[in-house]
Amino acid sequence: MLQVAGRESKSKRKALLVGPTSPTDLMEKPEISFEPQQLPGDAFERMCADPEIQAMRRLFFGSVGTVAALVAIASVLQWMGVWTKVSKDAPAVVDRQEEARLIQEAVPPKLNVDVPVKGIKAVTAAAPVKKLSFRSTQKNDESMALTSEPRLVLERFLAAGSVEDRMKLVANASALKESLHDYYGKHPSGAIPYDQIEYGLKSQESFTEFRVVLKDGTKRFAAVVATPEGPMVDWPSFVALGDLDWEQMRQSRPKTPILMRVLAAPAVHFSGHFSDADALRCVQMVPAGNPSAAPVYGYLPRGSDLDRQIDYHLRSAGGELAALTVKVCYSHESTGNDQVWITDLVVSGWVTALTANPGEGE
Repeated sequence: MLQVAGRESKSKRKALLVGPTSPTDLMEKPEISFEPQQLPGDAFERMCADPEIQAMRRLFFGSVGTVAALVAIASVLQWMGVWTKVSKDAPAVVDRQEEARLIQEAVPPKLNVDVPVKGIKAVTAAAPVKKLSFRSTQKNDESMALTSEPRLVLERFLAAGSVEDRMKLVANASALKESLHDYYGKHPSGAIPYDQIEYGLKSQESFTEFRVVLKDGTKRFAAVVATPEGPMVDWPSFVALGDLDWEQMRQSRPKTPILMRVLAAPAVHFSGHFSDADALRCVQMVPAGNPSAAPVYGYLPRGSDLDRQIDYHLRSAGGELAALTVKVCYSHESTGNDQVWITDLVVSGWVTALTANPGEGE
């Protein structure tokens, strides 16, 4: 039994296949047998002879041949270097506005900012402070050779038994004399016990970073700077010196800018006088010498040069706390001790020995 479907009408018809019957057989046998009869030949060969199947086969082999030819042509052109020539000769099309935007984001803009005072609407709690992690201290032999002399200076600085001996190894010691005596009037002035000195990364040509592992396991940043007198220790960054102690700043609430060395991270603590999240950027700060201290939140106008620069350094920290030396002051309108204006970025990091007018002791 064959079932045939017409292409146009989609109607189905059935036909009974029977063997050939002559008129004589019909006369002799009036009754026709409806038993199915097997067609002669192989069924697969009859199917292969179908014109539709043959047409599909020709189309398939033709498509495969076309694809193979295109692949072969592309391979020959690649071997001849046509693609390389085209890419080298093609002029570069640059979106000038996009290029300017990328340069502006990648390069820290100028400092200085006029901080407006305005109030606004409230929002959320601050992001938690992440633990400070020091960068890799592995150095090759060449780098270790370059840091050998600064390391010896740092070792002598740590071993100094008096303030006078230590001052001989401090950069810009004459300007820091009063600060040194004030600091060591409250802290031990003898030799500083430590377990080891780790090599840091040479941040600039003008100073070398180290990490001093103290006896209690804490790590302290140390920088040895190049001076006309030879390598000297940047003492303010070693002790994380600010114009005021952290708690002293929180209690006295100075209205004029003071210099502070901090660890900073982005935050969303908007409230009271600093509640406009659209107009202000919030930065959570803790003292460089004590990351577990109570945080203070700094604010600055969004879109300002200072905002772009601090945002650049926060993003460059890769999710860690960013070391910054900033100037801050309290607002006349606010009453809390944990919200300040950030008025200036003195330097990225804590080394100010090479900065003109760093504002030490103001």
